[in-house]
Amino acid sequence: MIEAYAITAVALLAAGAVIGFLIFLALGIHREEAARSMTLPTSDRIARGARAATGAYARLPGVLQQASLSQQDYLPGQR
Repeated sequence: MIEAYAITAVALLAAGAVIGFLIFLALGIHREEAARSMTLPTSDRIARGARAATGAYARLPGVLQQASLSQQDYLPGQR
């Protein structure tokens, strides 16, 4: 019987942690959307945490990165 209580307590603790994380994430995303500041660095800790958790970071003005290869860089069959 004690084991059932322990398993229930651990499950409730884990569910509370997951729900708390999702609330934190939703609040941070809501603040970002309200401020419309995805192109600016944020000073809010919750918004910074939400960006880090989702993997979204501010795109800094003047920084341009090209992710595609040109055909001169890589031609199939040549090594």
